[in-house]
Amino acid sequence: MSSLEIAFSNMASPAILFFILGVIAVSVKSDLEIPDSIGSAITLYILISIGLKGGVSVSKTGVQGLIIYALAAVIIGIVITTLVYVIMSKIGFDSSNAGSIAGHYGACSSVTLTSTLVFLQQIGANFEEFVPALYPFMDTAALITAIILGYTGLKKKSTETDKSDYAIKDILRISLTAKSTLLIFGGFLIGLISGVEGTKSLMPFYDNIFKGVFTVFMLDIGLLTGSRLYELKNVRPITFLLAIILPPIHATIAIILATFIGLSPGGATILAALASGASYITAPAVMRDTFPDANPSLALAIALGIIFPFNIILGIPLYYHLAIMISQFIK
Repeated sequence: MSSLEIAFSNMASPAILFFILGVIAVSVKSDLEIPDSIGSAITLYILISIGLKGGVSVSKTGVQGLIIYALAAVIIGIVITTLVYVIMSKIGFDSSNAGSIAGHYGACSSVTLTSTLVFLQQIGANFEEFVPALYPFMDTAALITAIILGYTGLKKKSTETDKSDYAIKDILRISLTAKSTLLIFGGFLIGLISGVEGTKSLMPFYDNIFKGVFTVFMLDIGLLTGSRLYELKNVRPITFLLAIILPPIHATIAIILATFIGLSPGGATILAALASGASYITAPAVMRDTFPDANPSLALAIALGIIFPFNIILGIPLYYHLAIMISQFIK
């Protein structure tokens, strides 16, 4: 199957169609909504499932082999965030907004991650199940980098900035205790400790109904995205263009590094999804408290209105075929 055929197949998948349905529902002012309690329960289920499966996978081989992949995730988070900060500063954003946008770009999207896992399962691609557990490493590294860069820029313009407003310990606390990070990493540790035998009775629950639950999750995300689309009118054309161009660049960086350290094309695609997705959960909380003068709607509009739809419709299939090509070239 060609790249174009896989891309069209992905766009016609139930999960993507439910996402589009959610966007349409908001556009036509439908009364369709998913109660917050149900949406939260679905999110809990999905994040725990991702972490648990990753932990069980690592329990088979040992945690020692995870170190090089965790280090790679940290490096990717730092490089991507730095790249975005420099670009945003060059096109005219002040240090607060450049830092905020860089933090959103560099931090990971759990929804993009989950969409990638479902895509790989649908096409029958093999991947290392521990790769999703690299989420906290890349996410935290990106947020800390954004804070350091933004704070440095502010310090250059004002000697009165209070350093306590940008304390790294607070960023670590918020990013490591955020729902996405806590559930994925917590699930990972539980899967690692319990192993295959200890989780055998749980896996039917986390395997058999996962795809069905995910379609409802995507409907909810579609509703959320639709409610944010009006904010795109505040996005400058150059920023809009960069929101399309940068995710594939970030994905390529991740794929090249992933291939060099031995990940399969499927595993490299997951790492690319972590690198190319823009956070709208962890990053907003951190950036809002750190850069109160930044425009939070701008970063959220970019993350939800541009980057996320691009990734789940076109980006993920593109990253997978790019991972195959790079794997064949390097090997």
